Amino acid sequence: MPKKRRFGKLIDLLDEVDESGESPATVFLCPPNVREDSDADSGDEDGGGTIDNLNRNLLQADAELVGQEDGSDDEAAESVAPTSHRWGKREVASFLKEREEACPYPQVNFSNKTPVEVLSFFLDDEFYAQLLQETRRYIQWRGKNVQEPSIAELKAVMAILYFSGYHNVPNRRAFWSTDPDLHVEFVSRIISRNRFDDILSVLHFADNQRLDPSDKMAKLRPLFNSMQDKFLRAFQRSPSSTELDVDESMIPYYGRHGCKQFLRGKPIRFGFKAWCLNSPDGYLLTFEVYQGASGTAQRPDYEAAFGKCGSAVKILIDRMPKEMRMDALHIFTDNLFTSLPLMMALKEEGIGHTGTIRQNRLRGCPLSSVAAMKKAPRGDTSVAVETKQGINLVRWKDNSVVTVASTVSSSRTVAEVQRWSRREKKRIKVAQPQMIQDYNCAMGGTDRMDQNIGAYRIAIRQKKFWWCIFCWLLGAAMQNAWLLYRQHHPGENQINFIRAIVRYHLAETTKPPSGRPSSASSQHRVPASIRYDGINHLVVPLAKQGTCANKEGKCKSHPKTACRKCQVPLCVACFVPFHAT
Repeated sequence: MPKKRRFGKLIDLLDEVDESGESPATVFLCPPNVREDSDADSGDEDGGGTIDNLNRNLLQADAELVGQEDGSDDEAAESVAPTSHRWGKREVASFLKEREEACPYPQVNFSNKTPVEVLSFFLDDEFYAQLLQETRRYIQWRGKNVQEPSIAELKAVMAILYFSGYHNVPNRRAFWSTDPDLHVEFVSRIISRNRFDDILSVLHFADNQRLDPSDKMAKLRPLFNSMQDKFLRAFQRSPSSTELDVDESMIPYYGRHGCKQFLRGKPIRFGFKAWCLNSPDGYLLTFEVYQGASGTAQRPDYEAAFGKCGSAVKILIDRMPKEMRMDALHIFTDNLFTSLPLMMALKEEGIGHTGTIRQNRLRGCPLSSVAAMKKAPRGDTSVAVETKQGINLVRWKDNSVVTVASTVSSSRTVAEVQRWSRREKKRIKVAQPQMIQDYNCAMGGTDRMDQNIGAYRIAIRQKKFWWCIFCWLLGAAMQNAWLLYRQHHPGENQINFIRAIVRYHLAETTKPPSGRPSSASSQHRVPASIRYDGINHLVVPLAKQGTCANKEGKCKSHPKTACRKCQVPLCVACFVPFHAT
C-alpha cells in the first residue's frame, strides 16, 4: 500500500525524484471528505487543472506517490497536467558564470578627450545638421520672417541653455536686462535677445507634414532615435560588472497633454514618464517616453506575457545591440516591473534578472506570508526556489518585509548591516542575504541620473509641450558625457565640466579683451579645455598693449597682439608655447 503524504511533502518528493533521475511518478489525489463541490474554485481549468488553480479541499487532501512500472500506458502518465511552477528549497546556481569570459563589445576610447570633445560625441555635426535642416524647413513651411540660423548660432544657443542651468535669473530676458543687478554680459555680448527668441521659436527636429499621427512623440522621434544610438555606442562597460537597472523617470511638465502623468508621492508629481535603462552610476543607455495604452512603442505580445510595465523592460533590452546583449547582462528592476514570466524570458536570452516582486505575482510560492514575517524578528528570512526555471526567492524582514527574486544572486546570508533598534535604543546587527545586498548596490541608476540632471536643469522654458523633453534629453547627454569623462579624470565634478563646455562655445564668438589684464595666472583664467584644444586659435591685434600671458615662459613683454579664442595678450614668440600641452 503506497504511503499517504500531505500535498506539500509530495511536492518535495517530486523534486527529489526529478533530481535523482529516477522513473516518472503518478500522483493520485484523494477526493475531499466534506460535502463541497471539489471543482468550485477551478474555473475553466476543472478538467484537469494545474496545482496553481486547485481548490482548498484538493490541496488539503491526502496524496499518494505511485511508482510507474515499465511498459505502462503513456496515457496514464499524461492524465495529470504539468505544473506551471515547481517549488523547492535547494538553491539554483547562477547561470551567468558560464558567460563571464565572453568578449566585450567594441567601446569608444574617451581617454584623451576634452570635455568639449566628449559632449561632441552626442551633440555632433550630425545633430546640428539635422537641427538646421528641419528648422529651415519649418521656417519655409510656416512662412516666418526669421533669418535662418547658422551652426555657430545654434551652438551658442545650446551653450546658453546649459548656462541657465547653473546661473539662475528670474526669467530668460533678464540675461539681456540693462539693470546692473541682472545684466549678464557673458550672454548679451554673444547674441541679442530678439535673435535668441527668434531661434527658439523656429527650432524643429521633424517634418510637420510627415508626422506619424499614432506617435504622440513624433516631433522628437528623429532626435530620440539618433541620441539613443549614440548613448548605446558610447557606453563604457565596467570590467568588473555588467549590472543595469530599469526604472521610471519623471520629466516635469505643467501644461496640458494626453501623455501627462500624475504620480502621487514622487518628487516630480506632474509631467511625462520615461522608462529608462541605466547603469548603476546613472549613465542612460536607452529610454522611451510613456504614451499610454495606445502608444506606438507598446507591444501587445509583450504586454500579454509580461504586463504593461514588464513589457517596457523587454522593449528597452531589445533596443540594445546584439553584442551588448551577449555580454552577461544582469538587469535589476523594482516591483513595478518584476514578474516570473519576465525573468524566465530574459533567462532564455542569457540575461540575468533580479528585482523586488509583488505578492500577487508569486503564483503559489511557498514563502512565509507577509503577515507572519511582520511578527518575525528583524533579519529573519524565508527562502523558496522555482526549480523548473531556476529562480531563487527570498523574503526578508527589515524595517518592513521585502521579497526579492533572482536568476543570478544567492539567497544565502553574506553580510551584517547596522540598524537602529527602538526597543534596545541602540544600533544592532542584522543578517542580510546576498540577493538583497546585490539589489541595493545595483539598483538606483535612474534615480542617480535624475539627481545629476536636476542639479543643473535647464531653466529656460517654452510653451511647446516637447520643450521640457528636449531639455531633459540635453541634460541626459551632458550627464552621460560627464560620467564618461570622469572615468579618466576622477577629480572632475559636474559643474566644472559644464562650465568648461559653456565657456568654450561662448568664447568662439566673443571679442578679445582690451587694456591691461589682471594679475591672475593664465592657467586660472583660460580653461585647459580651451587653451590646449588646438582649434581656432588665431593672432589678432590689440588696441592697447598688454602683458604677455605666457607666465610659464617668464615672458615680460607687452605685445599688441592676443589670442582671439583665449582672450589673453600674447606675443608672437609665445603663441605656440602657450598653447602646447
